[in-house]
Amino acid sequence: MASFNLAHPDIFHKHSIQYHLFADETPMYSFSQVRDAPALLSRLSDCVGELATSYASHRLQVNATKSEIIWFGSRSVLSKIPQQLHQVTIGSATVHCCDVVRDLGVYLDSELTMRKHISKSVSTCYYHLRKLYHLRRLVSQSDTKQLVTSFVLQRIDYCNSLLVNLRASTTASLQRVQNDAARLILGLDQRAHIIPALKKLHWLPIQYRIQFKIAVFMHQCIHRRCPQYIFDLVSFRTDTGRLRSATTRAAVTHRQRTNLGRRAFSIASPSVWNSLPQSLRLIDDHEQFRKQSLLVNS
Repeated sequence: MASFNLAHPDIFHKHSIQYHLFADETPMYSFSQVRDAPALLSRLSDCVGELATSYASHRLQVNATKSEIIWFGSRSVLSKIPQQLHQVTIGSATVHCCDVVRDLGVYLDSELTMRKHISKSVSTCYYHLRKLYHLRRLVSQSDTKQLVTSFVLQRIDYCNSLLVNLRASTTASLQRVQNDAARLILGLDQRAHIIPALKKLHWLPIQYRIQFKIAVFMHQCIHRRCPQYIFDLVSFRTDTGRLRSATTRAAVTHRQRTNLGRRAFSIASPSVWNSLPQSLRLIDDHEQFRKQSLLVNS
């Protein structure tokens, strides 16, 4: 993955490099087997070189100091990538591979364990909780809940669909943040049982918040209210023959052998969607679907 300030779609297509356009950066990426890694890096380098030439013709320059590159894969796969493929040349500068990159506020490590992202999120949440602790006696419970929702829960929920199918031990620190936030709002001590507190606040635990986000994405997919690149990742059963699944909006599921593969959106999301009651999957109105989904998971 690399980031650049401008983008030329024709150049990306020419070198078979995929990309996303954002306001201030353009992540570009591609996929390959380990044996094809040299060819991939060569395509990436050629693409960057052509981009730099195009920019230069407009008196612009690619800023190598703000560009990053990272290989994603399992530990065993990453160990097979030769050291000379851990860098790419941009003009006269050499950009070395990173172990972690930040993309739209999400920290992505090379093995996609999401530990760095969770660690950063927990640190930020506790920073705000400590600040809010000093204000607790000065504001009402409803105002405290609103402040916690704005400064803490929003951070917990940000891009949490990336945490699907992670081990409970990995997301446990996020659950502790939510528990402490609930205790702060309700004025409970550390020994108080947390489940009644979460129910009183109508808060889903972390695991169910992740599943809820996935379900919302899938509802947007089936109604074509999502970006094309997300829609292309999943498919739904069509009316063929007398399949009952054709009238229940069931998603097509695929098997994956590795734990990392089972966390992919195309693998995890259909399973989450199919686990919902049929009556819920048949709801067309998006807001009604969200409300009913929260009731089901509560």
